[in-house]
Amino acid sequence: MIVGRRLEDQHVDLGERGVYHRGNRLNDLTGKEWVFATRSVMPLTFPPSYQHALRSQHGGQKPPELCEQLIRTFTKAGQRVLDPFMGVGGTLLGAGIAGREAVGIETNPRWVEVYREVCRREGLPEQTALVGDSRKVLPALAGPFDLVLTDVPFWDMDQRRRSTGKWKRAGEEAQEKAGTKLNAFNDGHAPQSREEWLGMLREVFTGCRPLLKPKGYLVSFIGDMYHSGRYHPLNHYLADLLEELGYTFKANLIWYDVSKKLRVYGFKYEFIPSMTHQNILVFRNG
Repeated sequence: MIVGRRLEDQHVDLGERGVYHRGNRLNDLTGKEWVFATRSVMPLTFPPSYQHALRSQHGGQKPPELCEQLIRTFTKAGQRVLDPFMGVGGTLLGAGIAGREAVGIETNPRWVEVYREVCRREGLPEQTALVGDSRKVLPALAGPFDLVLTDVPFWDMDQRRRSTGKWKRAGEEAQEKAGTKLNAFNDGHAPQSREEWLGMLREVFTGCRPLLKPKGYLVSFIGDMYHSGRYHPLNHYLADLLEELGYTFKANLIWYDVSKKLRVYGFKYEFIPSMTHQNILVFRNG
């Protein structure tokens, strides 16, 4: 229940949080909070928390606090969230922090167990975490959900050949290239072409649509990719696909992780971006 000093019939003063309008159909944010929630660029970093070392075994884990912010933006207290690619459960943890219910689906039982271990260590109640392929699990779920929040598999980037060269700072010894902790979708059976990757996403997000309430939001993290001498705008490919499926494109938010380590790519030869951002695509169901 939202309490505070009544200003007018539809307004409630929540002190430092600002003024809440009772007609707010989307979330429980005040006008002041709404201003920050709608920024197109999010220059945010998060200190290690919620058993970060354990969750970081999965190379694509997202900060639960960031997931919490997004969940608070697109849902009201007590509503339901779905994550068809849950990984180690950033969405589920964020939902728990925000006071929402969540269901996550993950192909690899190892990551589901990591999520459950985080809950045990942190004393958090477990959300529903299902092991399986979303393409098979989604048809058996009961809706509606108020939000889909997910981080899609990263094509086959985890399997791409890494540069065999070394790197060095002036006056120092050369060092080996850093490895990757990105993990493949479906236990090493990642789609090998862009068409296969998009085909898999098409099946999953087609299955999400009847479970998502009308006008409910679908929000997806997706990083772009640089490989083989060119930039691959994965966010564009996913956005086009979701529009084809009938979702309405509402925003491309940019999460700029100010703590991300910069590396020197292409020095002396060509321009190669050192990507410190991820896209957060925002769609509405209809």
